[in-house]
Amino acid sequence: MCGAVLIWYLFCLPRDLFRTPRSATLLSRDGVLLGARIASDGQWRFGPTGEVSEKFEKCIICFEDKRFRRHIGVDFAAAARALRQNVRGGKVVSGASTITMQVIRLSRPDAPRSVPEKLLEAILATRLELRCTKDEILRLYASNAPFGGNIVGLEAASQRYFGCSSDVLSWAESATLAVLPNSPALIHPGRGRERLLEKRNFLLDKLCAEGIIDFLECALAKDEPLPDAPHPMPDMAYHLLERGRKTLGDGELRSTLDASLQRRVNAIAGRHFGENHNNLIDNMGIIVADVRTGEVLAYYGNTRGLTGGGTLRGADVDMIPAPRSSGSTLKPMLYAAMLQDGHILPSTLIKDTPYNYNNFSPHNFSRSFEGAVHADEVIARSLNVPSVRMLEQYGAERFLLLLRSMGFSTMTRSAGHYGLSLILGGAEISLEDLAGAYQRMAAKLNGLPSFSALHCFEEAPSIESADVPLSEGAIWATFEALSKANRPEEEASWMDLGSSRRIAWKTGTSWGSRDAWSVGVDGGHVVAVWVGNSDSEGRSGLTGVSYAAPVMFEVFSALPRSSWFTMPEHDMTYMEICPASGLPAGRYCPERERVMVPVAPAAPEECSYHREVHLDAEGRYQVNSDCCPVSEMVTDTFFVLPPAQEWYFRKVHIEYKSLPPKHPLFESSSSDRNPVAIIYPAPGMTIITTRALDGSRKGAVLKAAHSDPSAVLYWHMDGQYIGSTTLEHELLYAPSPGEHLLTVMDGEGFRRSVRFRGE
Repeated sequence: MCGAVLIWYLFCLPRDLFRTPRSATLLSRDGVLLGARIASDGQWRFGPTGEVSEKFEKCIICFEDKRFRRHIGVDFAAAARALRQNVRGGKVVSGASTITMQVIRLSRPDAPRSVPEKLLEAILATRLELRCTKDEILRLYASNAPFGGNIVGLEAASQRYFGCSSDVLSWAESATLAVLPNSPALIHPGRGRERLLEKRNFLLDKLCAEGIIDFLECALAKDEPLPDAPHPMPDMAYHLLERGRKTLGDGELRSTLDASLQRRVNAIAGRHFGENHNNLIDNMGIIVADVRTGEVLAYYGNTRGLTGGGTLRGADVDMIPAPRSSGSTLKPMLYAAMLQDGHILPSTLIKDTPYNYNNFSPHNFSRSFEGAVHADEVIARSLNVPSVRMLEQYGAERFLLLLRSMGFSTMTRSAGHYGLSLILGGAEISLEDLAGAYQRMAAKLNGLPSFSALHCFEEAPSIESADVPLSEGAIWATFEALSKANRPEEEASWMDLGSSRRIAWKTGTSWGSRDAWSVGVDGGHVVAVWVGNSDSEGRSGLTGVSYAAPVMFEVFSALPRSSWFTMPEHDMTYMEICPASGLPAGRYCPERERVMVPVAPAAPEECSYHREVHLDAEGRYQVNSDCCPVSEMVTDTFFVLPPAQEWYFRKVHIEYKSLPPKHPLFESSSSDRNPVAIIYPAPGMTIITTRALDGSRKGAVLKAAHSDPSAVLYWHMDGQYIGSTTLEHELLYAPSPGEHLLTVMDGEGFRRSVRFRGE
């Protein structure tokens, strides 16, 4: 019999005393409550309390169980005193429940309130004392005691009544909460508050009498008012909390967020919302991460709030993992990949003339062309046409594989589906993948070749990311170019905001002004911003540089300064280049510059743009031995672009010196370069012409170029002569439906032809 009783005693307590549902709570890295959701049973019940605050501990022990630290779960002296008082009064006047016994009662909410149950609670309390330390028992009590209404537990009560964590409560606040579990109904506003005030002050006097607080502290505490209406729970990272609940479930979610930074990011987003909303732009996403650890420090999933009496459209959509058109944000990765392979050097000239591929005809933001632009300037200014030409050279399939290896998880279709539009927003990416890619590049440049991917929760398993498939030298050169970004064609006068600190940054705007992006990175942090409407409604003027970049720079201003990246000298080498072409210097290049470039398995061919040209004595004509004695020739070096590039280049570069015309007696050889170029239409293009009101077909402007500004060009359509041009070689013509062959030739017989289709 005794053995059975002993076995029952040893196993009378369940492993988990409390199996009630918990509220979902989101905590910052330093334990600050960022957000909470009510538990499934309608109670505000937070997870188990950590360390019980010293003030509350002293208050609750003084009020409920002054011998708590000394008894074994049952206070026999208190029980004897209660028995005498109850017998003398003929009714229950005083109880003798210890804090340990109250924990047992709280764990058995459906048990009857009877003498046998009281005796059982006492027995179970002694068993709990054998299992747990006094501090653990106190934490169980603080986590599960009722504090009025639907509030359970010290932390929930502290947040709900005083809007703060329990470890910063004053003596008056701690005393108020300490008396509530004994009479939780007293907290209701307008009912029983005098009794609550009386009980609180009684406890404060008791604390003073026992020397826990002095007389002045007691008097000041009594002057503090009781709490009024409950405070709303914090909701500083709504979308991250909801995301955590879906993946990790309810309960305590400890994040990597920095509470102070999260507040500042929320305030920045709020300030920009007013201006955005005036243009019917309602949604925004911001993510900030630590470059060294991959920890997300701020997570602003979308604009939350009310306007005009209704909830903002799309505000519940978390824009950080949402797939959106990438705009121009991927161009730096292509630039770095081509540097790594040796296809280009940082300042290599890239062709910037009209382009057509299967009727895909991209345009630069300015709707103009410059003939040729240095590669680093292509990235800094985000020029579309040269970027498409770079992707055509590198290969869309190779680039897609590179992007996937860098963590872009939403690119699920084939390279054939995306085509060359991949570099201009033809694929969808997420804000977190974009931030992660830039963070990975920065981490590698900081000497961290292996690191965790971006993560928001400490509870989540660390996901090891493969090494970034870009060399340190290529990344450094890319960040150097991005740190000098300037967008004069978009009148970004606010660019001066970034002049006080060095940031490698890139903007992007999707087709139809639906998505505005900006991502930036320095030695310590990456900041990525998306602005737009979650329902994909485009708005006039919505660009990355005008809407997303100002937010990004303001967030950077809230971050501590970080030193710029150190050049990875082990992955860089010296090369002698031609400053004009950005290519390895050739034999005719008049100037040479020794620069550091990323180490690559190959290098571009040396500069062929500089040519040695023979002129007459006055320098008026190009000559050869057929038209000028060798003794009278003058040799000079010219920077010569192909005709189509030259036609655009000299419009924006007044210093460009065209070749002089050839002497009338100059006899061309078969080795001379073809000086004729057809600019429009491009091969394979379809030209759609409309009809005027009178039914006539409107024409298209055909364009060509010649390296000799004085040359006359003769135009033929399908073998029939249609006209001639001088100087600006443009001809208005209305092609009939069907296939056509356009041929343009000069007076010396040089010609170009192109096939196109009219509709």
